[in-house]
Amino acid sequence: VEFFGGTVNVKYVSVLFCGDDAIDTDQGYQGKIQFAYVVLDENSHHGAEMDGPNNADAAVAQRSFPQLYNALFVGHVLNDPNSASSDDALAAILRLREGTGGRFGNIVVTNVASDGGVYRSNCGGETHTTDPSFSGVDTLFWSPNNIVNAPAGVDQFVQASSCSGVTAFTSINESPELTLQPTDPSSSSLFMDPLPSSTSSNLYESVDAVPDSWFTTVDYKGAFSASDNWLIGLSWLDDNARVPANVGGTAKCGTISSSETWSGAIRLTCQVFVADGATLTINAGTTVYAYASDINGNAPALVIEQGGQIQAAGTSDAPITFTSAVSDKNLPARGLWGGLIILGRATVHGRAGDNTIEG
Repeated sequence: VEFFGGTVNVKYVSVLFCGDDAIDTDQGYQGKIQFAYVVLDENSHHGAEMDGPNNADAAVAQRSFPQLYNALFVGHVLNDPNSASSDDALAAILRLREGTGGRFGNIVVTNVASDGGVYRSNCGGETHTTDPSFSGVDTLFWSPNNIVNAPAGVDQFVQASSCSGVTAFTSINESPELTLQPTDPSSSSLFMDPLPSSTSSNLYESVDAVPDSWFTTVDYKGAFSASDNWLIGLSWLDDNARVPANVGGTAKCGTISSSETWSGAIRLTCQVFVADGATLTINAGTTVYAYASDINGNAPALVIEQGGQIQAAGTSDAPITFTSAVSDKNLPARGLWGGLIILGRATVHGRAGDNTIEG
């Protein structure tokens, strides 16, 4: 998406696996952007390239001043932009260049590859600051509350010699605690869920106030709240059954070793095993929504192991339903979850001992 000049304002932007820059601002663009979800694949260029104008002269007549709040930039841990780049083969998920100003708050950057998360170059007289009280088009504000999740040995921020002496940017370096976001995303990824894992995640801490009334007031960082997947009806990911609908409910994943009860809406985000000695009770009226794949490419399923028990008594008025978490428009369809598997101890004719089943 390119914003060259002007003041157009945009909410809800999804850019996936793009060979060029996902969000590109230049030529004095001074608009506002909120709720942006950008996903890079191995060969993508940059998540954002923000220039302006085409030279770094401090005496520019109109400096670019994009205001970007509540964006989630998902890199690819092996990203290499050389195959796609036409003007800048250097990496980094965000690039701030050529004297651009701007305001950047509630930003989340994750899956940072080896060349850093945010790169500044060709600075041109703009004031770099982490103080939100600074304002004006000659200011480049980066909130220290932003998250740039870089692995050990990889820089969150890198700057060219042309930006020596400017204020250092800082950000929180923590996992953003997303529900299901691959580290190597691509158009072949089976499933993803970029929403926060819960309202207790770090995305609900140290949230920046939005600059003015055009922006929607939020209590979270990144592009999504824990309850609203706005990609539904708007994105290729929804059209191709790669994200869950807004089914809500409690996420379940892993082994159940002591008895528990499910009710309401339940989301299977990975395979769930009811272990020997444990009983899973599912109340009438419960709906279990399963994802199509977990982070390792395995289909989420409910498996009752030998010695485990399931007690599930629905009624005609309040049935227990197992289904896929994808949008209704993608159903019915096969292969969107792993099923319900009950492993008993009954004798199977012609089989001795324990045998492996095909899931």
